[in-house]
Amino acid sequence: MPRGKKQCPSCEALLGVRTSTCDCGYVFPEKKKDDEPKINKKEILKRLVSEPSSNKRMFYMREMKMLNDLCERYSLEFMNIMTFFKKLDSLSYLVSPKLKDTLDKKFRAFNYSLDKNKYPEYPLGEKIGDDKPIEVKNKTIKDFLNE
Repeated sequence: MPRGKKQCPSCEALLGVRTSTCDCGYVFPEKKKDDEPKINKKEILKRLVSEPSSNKRMFYMREMKMLNDLCERYSLEFMNIMTFFKKLDSLSYLVSPKLKDTLDKKFRAFNYSLDKNKYPEYPLGEKIGDDKPIEVKNKTIKDFLNE
């Protein structure tokens, strides 16, 4: 098949790539675009790790390797939402066995889904009685003077 052409499945005619309908009447299906934005790994690194002032290329190479290892162990979506109380110096802390338990706990909490079949569902029914009126108290001097 020539480059830049596509073949109609019904009449086997060669058409341009951007052609949406063939002369025989066949309509090519439109390709769907992903609604979800792609996850940028460099943005994840910038959020989790403090960037050094020099030797950035080697830093990003090393950190990207560790991020890919963490994405294999857990998932990219998990790494995208994971946060810590401060920026780390390196992702080597997260790869180390000491923080593996902490990340495992966070990953289990990320993937947790409640099994509603185990617990009974209680119907609450309709509301009974009137609402209690709430008195608005003057909280500022302006509200007091506007009375």
